[in-house]
Amino acid sequence: MASSSMPSSMPFQALHATSKDSKLDAMTEQIYGLLHREFDYIRMASTQSKPVSLPRLHAQWRPSIFEWFYKIIDHFLLERGIVAIAMDYVDRFLLTTSCRQLDNASSFKMEGLRDLDKMPVKTYQLVAMSSLYVAMKLHAGNEPGSEAHPWRTKRKTFCINGFVKLSRGQFIAEDVLSMESLILQTLTWKMNPVTVSCFLDSFMDLFPRPKEILRELTRDGARPKPDILAKHRKHLGVAMHVLHELSRYLVELAICVPGLTPYFETDHSGQYMNQIAPSAISYAAILLALDMMSTSAIPQLARQMFVARVTKAQDSLVCALSSLSAIKYLRYDPRDPEVLELKHLILGSFVPSLVLGPLTGQEGPEGSTPTYHPFKVAKSAGMFNMRYFKNDDAPMISSPTSPLDSSMV
Repeated sequence: MASSSMPSSMPFQALHATSKDSKLDAMTEQIYGLLHREFDYIRMASTQSKPVSLPRLHAQWRPSIFEWFYKIIDHFLLERGIVAIAMDYVDRFLLTTSCRQLDNASSFKMEGLRDLDKMPVKTYQLVAMSSLYVAMKLHAGNEPGSEAHPWRTKRKTFCINGFVKLSRGQFIAEDVLSMESLILQTLTWKMNPVTVSCFLDSFMDLFPRPKEILRELTRDGARPKPDILAKHRKHLGVAMHVLHELSRYLVELAICVPGLTPYFETDHSGQYMNQIAPSAISYAAILLALDMMSTSAIPQLARQMFVARVTKAQDSLVCALSSLSAIKYLRYDPRDPEVLELKHLILGSFVPSLVLGPLTGQEGPEGSTPTYHPFKVAKSAGMFNMRYFKNDDAPMISSPTSPLDSSMV
């Protein structure tokens, strides 16, 4: 088996040699960079001498902590992707810290405990709150926003004294600052993890644009009139926006699903493998979103073009780094069992009424036309595959007969 070590740098000429499409080359480079960083973070868990189980308290509270994180981020009108970064800090911290370290950094003593399963709830909450505070400081910025964008002026700035008030008196500033210091030291200042949101945006960049789709669809036939082409281009543009938003929604669901906890779920082979890496979750979420949209919204050809481009990017990387093939880390294939299992798990948390229920638009500045929620527009335009939206009790399970999978059989 080839060595699993990852070189610190790699000449991208090897990637360029595999494709004449400069845009695809650029996207391939970006995906390579994300995967390289993902390896650096995941190998910490994969090379552990023995498996580290997810602390029971963390397994029990993790969904609630996610909900609280989103409420805080929405309160400050910050980018919701910060939530995944904050939880990454919590996951990695609990993987590598010890009861003694927590005892020294927290005023809530561990009383000689040696098992993180028995840590005080307050200590766990302090770890979560401090992780969110660090993520906000490092990745959110702290400016009120530009007057050129009225909605940004609503964004609230934050400081440590104001932030601890959100704990309703449970913590003081010194508690958070002390835990922040321990988190930074324990994570060895690796505070820029690659999250599912990062991969989502990069993968979506590989999706063909409406103009490309129409060009391919009309390549062998008569060219429609300009007004008809413009209408189809607009329809595809809306569908693409809906696809991106639906994929983002599914990604937010995925990171909250029990059993999809990075770092703890690994084969510990030392091969830097992880079955639920952010890249795999993001890819599965996009495929599920494609399944949930009708072929009239996203043509079959566009789906095939996307899958082919991701495969091409993967092949370029495998050719450049043979170790990737050896450890079987890259598995961007709609028929891959792990991808299908991830789609199944995400779908199990999907509640149709939350997508197709009453959806309100956003009010713009006074006198402007309100914008409508993209899911509401998609529902009215018949863009959704209603097989996935029949009821909340029996979600459809992805199968080879779904629009995307059937095209690959």
